[in-house]
Amino acid sequence: MPEIILSEELIKLGMVETDKAEAIQTLAAGFYTLDYVRDGYVENVIKREDQFPTGLGTSIPVALCHTEAHFVKQSALAVGTLITPISFLEMGSLDHSVNVEIIFLLALNDPKQQVPWLRKMASLFKDEQMLRTIKDSKDPKKLVEILKNRFID
Repeated sequence: MPEIILSEELIKLGMVETDKAEAIQTLAAGFYTLDYVRDGYVENVIKREDQFPTGLGTSIPVALCHTEAHFVKQSALAVGTLITPISFLEMGSLDHSVNVEIIFLLALNDPKQQVPWLRKMASLFKDEQMLRTIKDSKDPKKLVEILKNRFID
């Protein structure tokens, strides 16, 4: 599995944003600051989310936002926990919403890695204890270590 960056700069705990576009922009800001994405990344994530929703009604509802590889320079994962859930359309639906509590923003620079990473993320989403650990996390540094232990081979 190719390298994906997990860093404290990409962890936002206790986000106060109130809509999905604002929350995605906040998480994507770290990618721009670190020069991991190209112009148009965040706009295309938001556009893609409107066309292909990623909300999942897991034990703690999540969204897994992403876009095409040509907008990404360096593969990375940003994670945000929300103080107040935000409504996202449910994956596979354009009329049913999910009140998301954790947003995962995935930036992959190789389209061949999308399916393997989506599988890894799906495995995480089935782990209720791990989702609770992420949701309750208060320390970005500790959360990065937990995620690295989970994802990095």
